[in-house]
Amino acid sequence: MAKTKIPHVLLLIDRDASTKIPVMVPEYEQTILEEIYGEDLVHEVEGQGKDLEIEDFDVQKAFDGLVSKYQSTAEGDLARKQLYPKVRDLDKRLKALGVKVASKDDDGGDDSLASGTVAQITASLSGLSDEELDQLAEDEAAGKDRAGVHSAIEAEREKRTGNQ
Repeated sequence: MAKTKIPHVLLLIDRDASTKIPVMVPEYEQTILEEIYGEDLVHEVEGQGKDLEIEDFDVQKAFDGLVSKYQSTAEGDLARKQLYPKVRDLDKRLKALGVKVASKDDDGGDDSLASGTVAQITASLSGLSDEELDQLAEDEAAGKDRAGVHSAIEAEREKRTGNQ
């Protein structure tokens, strides 16, 4: 599984004279909070940030998370739309922060095979080990779950047991 290091920062948000809310967020989210509450009310706690390793980080899922998190308030939704109107804007920000998003090809290739067409998958089945075949079946069942792929996997298994 590919891991991506995402820088996180610890922020203190001044809600009123006696209330300061600590929150640890990805660094790309800090600008949204500054837009919502005002830059003068959002303070980064120096030296408390850290890089967290996220397994199978997906920019689309991160973007969807921001939309989900901030759409409930008008200010939050507006701030998110101004800073990250599209997935590509978040992707650009991540690259500016030096985040290297691992591609699915980095972790062994089974995911890239499962994302192929039925014809591509069928053509490559004979070159897979039994374990890789089992993993592909699991990935397919958890993902697109196409009957053609399942049939091809079963046919390959029958062919292998017939040859033994």
